[in-house]
Amino acid sequence: MGQWLAQQAYYVGEGKVQAHLYKVSYYPAICRGDAWVEGDIYACQDNIWPFLDEFEETTGEHPEYERRLTPVLLTTGQVLEAWVYWYLRSTENLTRLV
Repeated sequence: MGQWLAQQAYYVGEGKVQAHLYKVSYYPAICRGDAWVEGDIYACQDNIWPFLDEFEETTGEHPEYERRLTPVLLTTGQVLEAWVYWYLRSTENLTRLV
């Protein structure tokens, strides 16, 4: 998915959101929190979102993530609204990374 997405999107820059970062398995997840989680920001066409939503399991009876517009602070100091996938399941038994 990462290679396919790299062909569909372009890099905007580095940024961070207020959240907590957890290790779910081999992949991370973020939930609401008061820490800063850093990451890379990409832009893509609207027709890409259904593929990403399916990959991130945002549908079904018990979705794993929800995509929400979220304020993101870029390293340039600019704040923008970006789509972020927020983890919906319990973090009780997960390792918190940030």
